[in-house]
Amino acid sequence: MRTFRVIVEQDAEGKWTLTVPALPGYVACADSEEEVLALARAGIPFHLASLKEEGRSVPEGKGEAKVVTLEVAA
Repeated sequence: MRTFRVIVEQDAEGKWTLTVPALPGYVACADSEEEVLALARAGIPFHLASLKEEGRSVPEGKGEAKVVTLEVAA
């Protein structure tokens, strides 16, 4: 078993997105929070297996992740 920190967000249209800071490029999208979490539970092991097959390093997943609010001029 591995533990990964994930970021789950809901957009203005109600869709859910999940990203994994330790796995750049991994994204799951769904209509509900429960569904996006289920997709990630199935998709992250597949993503890790793909990294191994490509000979790329597989991160441990326990790296620090911080969510901050950033105010910018727009």
